[in-house]
Amino acid sequence: MQLGLDGRALDLLLPMHLWIDPDGTILGAGPTMRKLLPAGASRISGAMTLLRQGVSHADPAAICRACREDERLFLRIAGRPRLTLRGHAVPAGGGFLLNLGFGIGLVDAVGELDLNDGDFAPPELAMELLFLHEANRAVMSELSRFNRHLDAAREAAERQAFTDPLTGLRNRRGLELAIAALLRSADPRDSRRARKGFAVAHLDLDHFKPVNDRHGHAAGDAVLRHVAQVLREAIRSHDTAARVGGDEFVLLLDNVDSPEALAPMARRIIRRIERPIDLGAAICRVSASIGIVWSPLDRSVPVDFMLADADAALYRSKHAGRGRVTVVNGAAAPGPG
Repeated sequence: MQLGLDGRALDLLLPMHLWIDPDGTILGAGPTMRKLLPAGASRISGAMTLLRQGVSHADPAAICRACREDERLFLRIAGRPRLTLRGHAVPAGGGFLLNLGFGIGLVDAVGELDLNDGDFAPPELAMELLFLHEANRAVMSELSRFNRHLDAAREAAERQAFTDPLTGLRNRRGLELAIAALLRSADPRDSRRARKGFAVAHLDLDHFKPVNDRHGHAAGDAVLRHVAQVLREAIRSHDTAARVGGDEFVLLLDNVDSPEALAPMARRIIRRIERPIDLGAAICRVSASIGIVWSPLDRSVPVDFMLADADAALYRSKHAGRGRVTVVNGAAAPGPG
């Protein structure tokens, strides 16, 4: 043999070698290289192209010239666009002996060609690199799973911190966050939002204390859950309902054009709350008084004043006979209805 090594020795030492003569004829190839070459390939033309400065060269003379000039070789295999071989060539037996590898494309090559440890020379660290790659992927997957679990736990904790455990509505802190988010969305440059407003409704149950006194706190809790369900069904998906005290509730109503529609909505809520509540052992009846304040959507709105105005409007409803609604619009303060 012209190289002084038999084919078995080359296969063992350089399983990815390629031996070509000056006209591009393939004189020999290692066992791993034979898996890469197109079936029946006898010449390098049609089997590989040379990548040089971003340009692909199919002429075998260009590959031989690169071998002769001792360039670092980058070869693209025909039919395998994702795989690029890289390596060097040395003169051998009147032609050139190329020793090639996959470089950073190792993972893609192993997956695409179903390679294993026997396809690489023993001194190569291909399998060790693959092990590190898989270990890194497993660690990243586990970290991702842990982060998802942590995010879910954090979201659950936040929901619990801002939720009333009895009714499932927002608690006082949750209401404050909802108001803050609403005011942050008020953009004076947005004329469409500038035409809209929002309302805060303060609701207090009438005749609730006798329910607790006569039927016990379990019955009172059932009534509060019933009221919460009425409020959930009465508001829209972007509104907020909160329980802020024993039998006190607040509604935050976004995108309300004017206060005219608020009183009819509140009366519907009162009528639903006044329906008899069947607790099994007893039938309970309660009512509600509501005070509402409406305002244009403006970041300068003093929310504490709005809550105080809604509270004052509520007590006007109470003093007017209960089961009433009072709507306040800015400086104007219409009577109870």
